[in-house]
Amino acid sequence: MAGENGGQRAPHYTPGRAQWKGNLVTRTGRALSLAVTLTGLIGLPSAALSAQLVWLGAFAHVPTAYNQSALVTTTVRDGNPRNVPAGYAPLPAYRAETTVREVVRLSAAARSIRVRLSNEFSGKELRIGEAHIALAAENGEIVTGSDHVLAFAGRQGALIPAGAPLLSDPVDWPLSTLSKLAVTIFYPNETVPPAHTLYALNAWAAPGNQAGARTLMDAIAARSGNHLSEVDVVPQGGSHTVVCFGDSVTEGVASTVGAFRSWPDRLAERLQANRTTRGWSVVNAGIGSNRLLHDTPSTSALSRFDRDVLAVPGVTKVIMMLGINDIQYSRRNPAEAVSADEIMAAMGQLIARAHARGVEVIGGTITAFEGSSSYSPEGEAIRTKVNAWIRSSGMFDGVADFDAATRDPFRPGQLAGTVDSGGHLHPNDTGYAMMGDAVDLKLFARQERSD
Repeated sequence: MAGENGGQRAPHYTPGRAQWKGNLVTRTGRALSLAVTLTGLIGLPSAALSAQLVWLGAFAHVPTAYNQSALVTTTVRDGNPRNVPAGYAPLPAYRAETTVREVVRLSAAARSIRVRLSNEFSGKELRIGEAHIALAAENGEIVTGSDHVLAFAGRQGALIPAGAPLLSDPVDWPLSTLSKLAVTIFYPNETVPPAHTLYALNAWAAPGNQAGARTLMDAIAARSGNHLSEVDVVPQGGSHTVVCFGDSVTEGVASTVGAFRSWPDRLAERLQANRTTRGWSVVNAGIGSNRLLHDTPSTSALSRFDRDVLAVPGVTKVIMMLGINDIQYSRRNPAEAVSADEIMAAMGQLIARAHARGVEVIGGTITAFEGSSSYSPEGEAIRTKVNAWIRSSGMFDGVADFDAATRDPFRPGQLAGTVDSGGHLHPNDTGYAMMGDAVDLKLFARQERSD
């Protein structure tokens, strides 16, 4: 069935058969002929067309490199995978001939879209057999008639070199704001998924090439997602992107899986509901357990800032909420203990790098953690000092007081009981909504009026 709004015709897949009807690609040698190396993108018409368009980042699921010295364990709640960094080993590979579907949500309306795939933390090339994008229905299905085949330099497959990202060709496809999309990738070879905790998104894995299938046959919940790291849009009137840069509290850990209940999701809803701020898209660049100053367990904020913030199309603001993991790991690993002054100096570095690129920085205060497993009075003193500096130093272009919005008014070192997900560290859906509501939309309306 042809995809709506100019989508390409999706080949027909017959489960258990060794070939596709339409493009007639066998599961062996001919599938490889569709692959294209990244160097093949240079100078081609599709790449030139993409360069002429004005893009905004509208979704991100940023990759990282977990320290390989410990083990990543998985827990399951409500049938959905949750990867809890308890010590860090490579994620188990997807088997050869596997299809992976991940559901995401756009933060802005689109005229055209493209996806960014990431092989940046792998030492091996990554073969993409086929990739599709469609409107997401329930339980991993796609909306009939909405399927679009993604192309790479005009071809259906791609070969991404080790350490590199890859942009798809643009797809001309008008989409409303907050549209839910299913991005499906077929991997012909055994593939290690990107290291990202994927606490809050739904993903499924299924055998064989089912990239264009409405329903994935024999699908199971995927431990991680596919290699999708970003969805960009040519917006319907928008002009700015705000990147929410942080750790698991920004990623949305302990929120309802697949419901888009993180505080960046709530901020996106508010921006789109207000006529003076509809020109903004939101990118969530939170990574579970992220720290400012050290790479254990994930790539440090100082290391990843240029890629995950400054390189996002259309970025003009960043909301930075980091520091709690630096505080917690000071107790867990005294050899990597940090002071409040070191945390503030690291934030100052990020502010300077953002300002050098014309990007404004909104400081997010660190939420309470008394009662959590890594709490200490010394850590609380650091948190209190850093928060006071965020509020009063004048270093930031604005402040989002997440701490004030979620703390217990009678015990300010703790999250309020109504917003605590249970571990005294991560908010629940209610708490994340309160955090999203704590961001002053006047910060965004002012920039819209100045354009």
